[in-house]
Amino acid sequence: MFNHELILNHIDDIFGQDMHAKRVLSLANATLGVIESGSLAIHAIGSGLSLANGLERKHAVKQVDRLLTNTKLNVWSLFDDWVPYVVGERTEIVVSMDWTEFDADDHSTLVISLQTNHGRSTPLLWKTHRKSLLKGQRNAHEKELLTKLKQTLPEGIFVTVVADRGFGYMELFERLEQELGFAYLIRFKGNVLVGYPGVEQVPARDWLTPTGRTRTLKAVELTGQRQPVERVYCCHKSVSIHQDGVDGISSAGMG
Repeated sequence: MFNHELILNHIDDIFGQDMHAKRVLSLANATLGVIESGSLAIHAIGSGLSLANGLERKHAVKQVDRLLTNTKLNVWSLFDDWVPYVVGERTEIVVSMDWTEFDADDHSTLVISLQTNHGRSTPLLWKTHRKSLLKGQRNAHEKELLTKLKQTLPEGIFVTVVADRGFGYMELFERLEQELGFAYLIRFKGNVLVGYPGVEQVPARDWLTPTGRTRTLKAVELTGQRQPVERVYCCHKSVSIHQDGVDGISSAGMG
């Protein structure tokens, strides 16, 4: 059972070194309110907090509102403490990157999450953008979040980025490998040209086997730009990777 003291100590362990004690307390209060209410609405959080701590509802709602409107509570800066805490003692991690669309309120959130053995990914970094303003900006936002991941990770962590075909563009492959030093496994469309160096390229779908078994192509080049990649996996189903298989992978995959 989560109680206020347990939550306060936990948040203090993560952020206490760089966060004022009163702000840690406010964050713990709001967290307790969320758990009690099961809601992210400000008034509901305040009601949950008032119930848990025996406060007057109006006072509790004001507490939550002040916290969320406090410009000094900068989530982007908090990632510097949050990412190392979540990664812990791991020396290798697999992270997934994905956009989540919220059509009703014109928001899109880019999230990088840590894949875990218990089946549920843990968000490491995220940033929300106005969906109506995303045209031509997605690549820049993806670069920003990946760069932040690199900056917040402890030294010596081997990273593999897993993403769907919306991220299958050459600029990202180059950035992951050359600038960030990340391995990657990214789906791309079947019409992308693939071939060995010095040999005519064909659409990736032409490399599919009649039996449906996965075909692995090593040291090949993608698109007319002939972007070199270590491996391409061609299969009829979605490409996925588990944490146990990250060693040495720097590749793209076609599903």
